[in-house]
Amino acid sequence: MKTTPERKRERKKELFARTFHSQERVEWIRDLPCALTGIEGESHNAHTKSRGSGGTYHHIVPLSFLAHRDYDELGEEDFEARYGRTKYKLATLAEHYYQPMWEEHKKND
Repeated sequence: MKTTPERKRERKKELFARTFHSQERVEWIRDLPCALTGIEGESHNAHTKSRGSGGTYHHIVPLSFLAHRDYDELGEEDFEARYGRTKYKLATLAEHYYQPMWEEHKKND
């Protein structure tokens, strides 16, 4: 029988896998340029669908710190005025970062 700490560790690992896939994928996203600004550096693994609403690693795009904050905090109109792209359009890019880019990255490893 598993102890409570063991169950908590397993649950934490399962949650991480569902929301981020793997540490390798987190690091891969960090190395990509921001999907909105093109700024290179440490991009955030930004969920375009909140984890509380069922967002998984399929809903992640690389965003700079400021773009990620704006995505989470700005309303649709202000966000579009600042970045010239709707939140919906950005969310549709998440598929691109999961497939084919991630699949291609995995093949080249």
